[in-house]
Amino acid sequence: MYYSSTPAEQAFLNTGPCFHLYTKPLENDLFFHSEKERRLAVNYLAIAVTESGCKLLAYSIMTNHFHFILSGEKEQVLLFFDRYRLLLNNYFSRHGRGTLLNQTEARTKSIDNLKQMRNEIAYVIRNTFVVTPDVNVFADPWSSGFLYFNPLLNLDGIPASDLSGRALREFTCSRSISALSSGIFVKDGMAQPWSFVDFKLVMSFYDNARQFVYSVLKNVDAQVELSLSYDGAPQLTDEDLLPVLYKLCRKELKTEDPFKLDWHGKQQLAVLLKNKYYASNGQIARLTKLPLKEVNELFPLVAKAQIK
Repeated sequence: MYYSSTPAEQAFLNTGPCFHLYTKPLENDLFFHSEKERRLAVNYLAIAVTESGCKLLAYSIMTNHFHFILSGEKEQVLLFFDRYRLLLNNYFSRHGRGTLLNQTEARTKSIDNLKQMRNEIAYVIRNTFVVTPDVNVFADPWSSGFLYFNPLLNLDGIPASDLSGRALREFTCSRSISALSSGIFVKDGMAQPWSFVDFKLVMSFYDNARQFVYSVLKNVDAQVELSLSYDGAPQLTDEDLLPVLYKLCRKELKTEDPFKLDWHGKQQLAVLLKNKYYASNGQIARLTKLPLKEVNELFPLVAKAQIK
């Protein structure tokens, strides 16, 4: 049977090797303690991407870990992260935090088809949104979600190659970087993501804006599955976990309605949500309707860590 690929599928096939590069979250520290430091992390991201020769398709700069979707040979992708880590490490070393990145190892996951690409992009740009309730997934300054299908995207700035003297030092927080690529555009001291993220290529992976938005916000099963596949505890919202709640009830507790469970059944459900899906104590209380005090008694170590 003859099969004709769609434009989106052809765009993916023409892109070449693609990877999701990520790091495990730091357990007891943060990389960035201020907005200024995260702005610097964006600047270093622009430099590392430009120097590595790979394409950056999506990113999320969290306070304690990173996610990047990249196109390029694996050697280029690892070169990108080595350069990014070196830039950050030089800054951290000058500020008494030189050992921070010793805990950080890059993990890479090959992206082998269009469906996976869409799911991985959604996972990356949802990251801050999942963790922080007041973040708009399509307007987060520390991830690339605002770039795609955005008719109000402002493509302005000056070429980074025009920076010199104090402006260059403020952009890089370094005296050793003497010149920057003209392909990076800068506004208000920060690299503009539209100039170093290939957002137009990403848009070609979707038939339209509606499909993109649906992929990010509605494809819950795929996001749960992806979250569980990464190292470290996944980040899932109450909305992600609600369908999981019903599945667990049907499969494990042989009931259709989680809210008709007795106290013992709700405790069993709480344990399943904690052990299988890493739900927080607050999420478990909201989803099972158990009092938070009882949930904290079930999982006291987690409660103690949250208080800290």
